[in-house]
Amino acid sequence: MLEGFINDNFIAPLCHYYTPIGTITYGLILILAVIGTFKLLKKLKVKIDKKLLIGILPFIVYGGWTRALRDYGLGVYGQSKLFCSPPIYFFVFAITLISLLAGIIIERKMKKFSYEKVMLLIGILFLLYNASITHIVNIFAFSLVLLLAGSWFLLFFGIHKIKPKLLSLENAGILSAHLLDASSTFTALTFFGFYEQHVLPNFLIDIFGPWIMFPLKIVVVWTVLWIIDRSKEDLFFKRFLKIIILILGLPLGIRDFLTISLL
Repeated sequence: MLEGFINDNFIAPLCHYYTPIGTITYGLILILAVIGTFKLLKKLKVKIDKKLLIGILPFIVYGGWTRALRDYGLGVYGQSKLFCSPPIYFFVFAITLISLLAGIIIERKMKKFSYEKVMLLIGILFLLYNASITHIVNIFAFSLVLLLAGSWFLLFFGIHKIKPKLLSLENAGILSAHLLDASSTFTALTFFGFYEQHVLPNFLIDIFGPWIMFPLKIVVVWTVLWIIDRSKEDLFFKRFLKIIILILGLPLGIRDFLTISLL
């Protein structure tokens, strides 16, 4: 009976769909992982700053990139269930954590090497492999997403330059990441017959069309960032939340961007 329960809710749906029980379970695991990571960073006295962002950024990119490559069965990813959702999240989390710990150990033993440089080097090795098996086919999709996302990037960083109190540098970066996701979704739905899987965006798209993803992302993400900035929590916690928000947007944007570019 237990074996059948596990198979029906976790094994059989793997890489294909989520069951309600599976969704709740993975959600709880995610929450525990976030809490555990927060406590670990505090215990290791790792500041949430530019150094940490440099260290983890290659792994964030790798996660989204690898999902797109796995969808097309490319390279070692092929049809391996390790690299589909949700196992890939655990895999990327594991290699990021291992790289962080390795970087800290090396930094403390060899003062010339900072931990983020170790992480950056390891992450780049993963990205180089992905680059070696990636071949852009759909130039139109590739160019359109870059044009749209680039325009939002210039807008947000332009606002930051003119009104830094209205939009901080880190918030401009997070918004740009989420607008890459919106640009990819808009392009995929408008020109290539894809459909939105998430309930709320799909509901709004049915009413207003794919363009609604742009104001939806801006309003939701900017509002959340505004609330975080004005909360009375300590700076460490607020920056940690912002990294989580970045992770919720950038990998999805990269995956969708490459998925339509590899068509």
